[in-house]
Amino acid sequence: MNPSQIPQLLKQVSYADPRLLPDDEKELQGLTALWATVLRDVPIDYAMQAVGEHYAASPFPIKPSDIADRWRTTVRDRMRQHTGTFEPTEHPDVDPDDVPAYHAALRADTRAVAHGQRQPTPARAITSAVTQADVAAMRQQKDLAAYIKQIGREAAQRCAARRAAVLRHPDLTERLHALLGPGQWNGYLAPDLDSLGQPNDSHIRRQLAAIVAEAEARAEGRPAA
Repeated sequence: MNPSQIPQLLKQVSYADPRLLPDDEKELQGLTALWATVLRDVPIDYAMQAVGEHYAASPFPIKPSDIADRWRTTVRDRMRQHTGTFEPTEHPDVDPDDVPAYHAALRADTRAVAHGQRQPTPARAITSAVTQADVAAMRQQKDLAAYIKQIGREAAQRCAARRAAVLRHPDLTERLHALLGPGQWNGYLAPDLDSLGQPNDSHIRRQLAAIVAEAEARAEGRPAA
């Protein structure tokens, strides 16, 4: 949260506890600065929801530390489920040899998981063809980096072919652009997390999968499922 969002949050809290907001302007400024410092890492939407959940369960006034503690617990729970590894199949546009791009993608993934913008990637969501023992062996033999680069290149080729298959058909291209916007899709199709026992609220993913399936069916000369 940034300081400009704190008054909105304090007003929300005041609905449950009017005593929170002081009448003195300087005291209010000090209170706002304090809450801004404590909640600097907490998204505004999360903080607003945390206020409602607190007063639904407790008659006691909420403190900024209550919200911050709740946020840290949520982040820990999310990151505990996340492998924290770079999945090249999810970043076909990143050159495997581009180290700065690799680090930027990894940071973006971690932040997205922490903020709930994407589901954690559990260990069993990583390709089942490679076991943890395989990864350990490749790391010991100094082959892991080469393997990751190879997987990244293969994923980029599959994504490019998938995108080209869709763009070959004007009607499918129109559906794609209506769904994601022109130039927004690089050919990547996220895995179906339902099959992995993870919650999947991706309506867009299902529509995109249908467009890809239609393009593949046309390429093979068969009716779409």
